[in-house]
Amino acid sequence: MTVPAGKRHEIPQHFTASAVVVCRQHILLVHHRRIGAWLPPGGHIEPFEMPHEAAVRETFEETGVRVEVICEPPPGPGDPDAFFLEAPLCLHGVRAVEEGAAVYHLDLSYLCRPAGRSSREPLLPPVRSGADVKEARWFKIAELGRIALARNVLELVALAGRRLTGSP
Repeated sequence: MTVPAGKRHEIPQHFTASAVVVCRQHILLVHHRRIGAWLPPGGHIEPFEMPHEAAVRETFEETGVRVEVICEPPPGPGDPDAFFLEAPLCLHGVRAVEEGAAVYHLDLSYLCRPAGRSSREPLLPPVRSGADVKEARWFKIAELGRIALARNVLELVALAGRRLTGSP
């Protein structure tokens, strides 16, 4: 749901990228130290980095899991002056606090899967917790209502489910 300009906080905006990693009816989440809740791995987009690259990098740094973006291949030739990027699952805004100041994280959230894995593999990829997170782990999607989630996480999971099943 879009929030009209007059209703939003007039605070700085930072672009971030995150990965909604789904595998075998589970989702990969991190418990962020500062936020104190579970959310998809992600973070700020570095200079010279594309948003989908940031989502993949942040996921590996925070969880040790290598992922790939699930989307239609971008159209067009690989022209360095004009090109298309991998399409995000969505772009959403979340109010955050950085160094004591309120900001909006404008997050490009990508639907992802573990890289290089067969859909027949019975086990989920092993997870390790990176320095920025308190813990990283797989959760059964059906059990997400039992844990403390950050804002917009349930909506992201619902969007991912619709994208994976082809529902509107």
